[in-house]
Amino acid sequence: MDASVIIPAHNEAETLSRCLAPFESQSAEVVVVAGGDDGTERVARETSLVDTVVRSDEGGAGAARNRGAEAATNSVLCFTDADTVVPDDWVRLHCRHYANPDVVGVGGPARPLEDDLKHRVLFKLLSDYWYRVSWPVGFVQQPGFNCSFRADAFEAAGGFDEDIPFMEDTELSLRMKHRGRIVYDPDSRVATSARREADEGYLSLFAKYVRGYANHYVLRREFDAEYF
Repeated sequence: MDASVIIPAHNEAETLSRCLAPFESQSAEVVVVAGGDDGTERVARETSLVDTVVRSDEGGAGAARNRGAEAATNSVLCFTDADTVVPDDWVRLHCRHYANPDVVGVGGPARPLEDDLKHRVLFKLLSDYWYRVSWPVGFVQQPGFNCSFRADAFEAAGGFDEDIPFMEDTELSLRMKHRGRIVYDPDSRVATSARREADEGYLSLFAKYVRGYANHYVLRREFDAEYF
């Protein structure tokens, strides 16, 4: 399957080159959606393996991913983040699942880039074991830094909801599962920054997610920024 890799990068000039490096050996179209004022766009345009640079400063991560998807030209859309490093065979690991026509999406786990025991343990619990337990019962949560979709199904679903402040990846995953099979691939593990967890704290982030899940999926309220 032909794949496009979409990377939203807002003020990520210091991390973008590290993120892009693994794609030198992978067959994929690379689309960077650049925003901010720290030179991220310049880094993207000066990197020869980047095929397309889209400038976008409006909206959050969901909006940036949608702008990248609009610029992409291939039948599989792979999404990761600028503060994430994927394995050298990441594109292949995702694309192999689309040989099955029933598959519309793929997601995988993460480990922290930071070499810290607390981060390693909590990432294993929350970004691997939790997925292994929740996906089989239908609570599919493809993380934005390690997910892919069949492009026509993504377009038909309307892409990421740009009005959601975060959890936009979970919301799309739960819509996409009604269009076909979503595969969890434990081999496609990426390394991503734990800076958000370090800044906000795991308990605080966990409470925000629980509140969001309860409001939307239990109480059936619309997502709203005030929930978070």
